[in-house]
Amino acid sequence: MPEGTPTIKDVAERAGVSVTTVTNVLHGRGGRFSEETRERVLRAVEELGYRPNQIARSLVRRRSHTLGVVVEHFRGALLGNPYYSTLLDGILAEAVQSGYQLKIIALERPDPEHARLNTEDGSIDGAILAAPLHQSPLLHWVERCNIPRVVAGSSPRDLRAACVDVDDEGSVYAAVKWLIELGHRRIAFIAGPTNYWSAKQREQGYLRALREAGIHPTEHWIRRGNYSTLSGRQAMEMLLQVRPGFSAVVCCNDWMALGALEALRRVGLLVPEDISMLGFDDVEAAAVASPPLTTIRQPVRDIGITAARLLIQQIESGQPSTEHVIFPGELIQRDSVIPCSAEPPDSVKRSQHTRPRRRRY
Repeated sequence: MPEGTPTIKDVAERAGVSVTTVTNVLHGRGGRFSEETRERVLRAVEELGYRPNQIARSLVRRRSHTLGVVVEHFRGALLGNPYYSTLLDGILAEAVQSGYQLKIIALERPDPEHARLNTEDGSIDGAILAAPLHQSPLLHWVERCNIPRVVAGSSPRDLRAACVDVDDEGSVYAAVKWLIELGHRRIAFIAGPTNYWSAKQREQGYLRALREAGIHPTEHWIRRGNYSTLSGRQAMEMLLQVRPGFSAVVCCNDWMALGALEALRRVGLLVPEDISMLGFDDVEAAAVASPPLTTIRQPVRDIGITAARLLIQQIESGQPSTEHVIFPGELIQRDSVIPCSAEPPDSVKRSQHTRPRRRRY
């Protein structure tokens, strides 16, 4: 037995073949060696404990044909979350089509060593880290882990690993710019939680669009929620206290926008006659809201499909990837946004004696 860490040369000597043959076997280049030669090489790999990369490990254990989906902040309602359920649906669709199963790995704590022990135990061929939190320790793990991996959703752009996401910053920037072109100048923002990369990027898009238009918001223009409907309602209630008022509100996700709509209904204000409203995600409820919500659609299912496809490509080719696939968001125009005007529409004028009125800015 050679001393120290075994090398590919050690494997070749043990199997009685060339280094090139060992490389061909480990890369699955069939047709360049016999089955008997393949068995000798893999036996030598196992006996020596040679571990050059994931390719050798996969061939020695014949692969599990299982993809792991790693979730770091599981709170008992994974499938009840529309984002995760849609993402998983896309991952599963691609996995099944390619002959793979799924294993959900719900980590008790976002610790890199904990993640390694739960993913590099031979039970999965590769891992998809689902929407990690901003500055999560798991981002360090995903850059250094010894198995194929992809990050799906909420992915930092400087990540040294394959990732699939939507252009959060650019999508909100374009939507706010559109609102400005419609005449809106006082545009409030209901931001998401700061521990999400996606929320930080959407807020940056909002601020960039205002800054380029020469609009300078104060801190009172932004209120923060936690992506829930209740937090959206509470944030809108605080925005209603700001004077002068706003002509439009952009929400970091649709659920908070739906809560904001409820807050406006409670005080007798109409959308879009009094305040225009724009969300993000295009959840099913957005299309049937009253009024139907203008929003930014992100292709969550396509993100899941693409993440699984990138992962399977790494597994089957044996080649790691740092490819970033960024989908554009799509502005879905419905009935919750209208151009800003100093004068209210006729329908609003007729009702101004029966309910409180807010000045349009």
